[in-house]
Amino acid sequence: MRSRPGFDPASLVSGVIVIALGGLLLLDQADVIDLSFAYALPLVLAAIGGILLACGLAGASRGE
Repeated sequence: MRSRPGFDPASLVSGVIVIALGGLLLLDQADVIDLSFAYALPLVLAAIGGILLACGLAGASRGE
């Protein structure tokens, strides 16, 4: 498998968002923080929106 040349900021931003969301969910399961559904749903939707925004902004400058 060959890697594509260049830097893909959308993948980096998406990965950081998913890791941050996973970290928050892990802290909730370990009872370090109390993350109720009223806070979790907006966090998940914001993460999805951030990923879509990063992919959309990165896709406009590629010129493929």
